[in-house]
Amino acid sequence: MEDVLVCRDVSKTYHDGETDTVVLNNVSFTVNASEHIAILGSSGSGKSTLLHILGGLDNPTGGEVLFKGQSIFTLKATELAAVRNQHIGFIYQFHHLLAEFTALENVAMPLLIGGQKPALATSQAKDILEKVGLSHRMTHKPAALSGGERQRVAIARALVTKPSLVLADEPTGNLDHRTGVQVYALLKSLSEELGTSFIVVTHDNDLAAQMNRTLTIQDGVLTPDLPKEAHQ
Repeated sequence: MEDVLVCRDVSKTYHDGETDTVVLNNVSFTVNASEHIAILGSSGSGKSTLLHILGGLDNPTGGEVLFKGQSIFTLKATELAAVRNQHIGFIYQFHHLLAEFTALENVAMPLLIGGQKPALATSQAKDILEKVGLSHRMTHKPAALSGGERQRVAIARALVTKPSLVLADEPTGNLDHRTGVQVYALLKSLSEELGTSFIVVTHDNDLAAQMNRTLTIQDGVLTPDLPKEAHQ
């Protein structure tokens, strides 16, 4: 099975004067194609920092991250930006939609940034918004959408480029339980349809239990993973 991502001995230390704070300590794991992985950890455990490093948004103090065999931190800034734009989707607890743009425009944005022609970008954005059940809300701006709808727009935006990997940081953490369950079910269904791997950082044990594997991070150390039945 193809390795989509390999995290090898990744460490992160912050220096503040004479004080060193170790956030990640030699973290290693592999993500296979179409695999769903949860990273569990309490606030301050280092899980969000790890996710940012995996997506090339932050640099490690040591170790390396390989995406499809390529060490991402050897890439030029423009090359790394292209990898993030075309092959890695991001979903956050707070959707980070652009308030002045409609749902359709928000979802089309990654395609337009990647150089897609506007007509084709709009068509593909409409298709993915229909998949997330928002065909009737495409022209609405984020302020006119509910929390669950905004998160579904964020999912559509993350998946519109058909990425190999989606990184999600507490994607249901700002939603009520029922809406969170619905949003996660949608994310899982779409990722399976597109063959996308994803890593979800969370403190929600119920959410983690639905993944193929669970990794637990505590004080910057990743404990042995717990295998799950595939796509429960």
